[in-house]
Amino acid sequence: MDGHPQSVADLGRDPAWQVSTTTDGRWVLAEREFRHGGHHWQIGLTPVAPGVAAVMLWRDGAVVEHARGTEAEACATAATWQGRFASG
Repeated sequence: MDGHPQSVADLGRDPAWQVSTTTDGRWVLAEREFRHGGHHWQIGLTPVAPGVAAVMLWRDGAVVEHARGTEAEACATAATWQGRFASG
């Protein structure tokens, strides 16, 4: 493992992430919001098909990056984007 979260459950262990689930426990949305460089940023993940998740990065309400992949790939992408802001 490369240190990136492998699942939305992993992301949800960080209190900065908000994870919404259905009544039967399936995740439907994971998101994190923060301010950086005078902008409002948001990272969000959502399942789009069996085995496929979308991950999006918004700046001030506009999508600036997006990708699709497995849940693990989407979580790794989210962690990479998050790391960009942590490193300045």
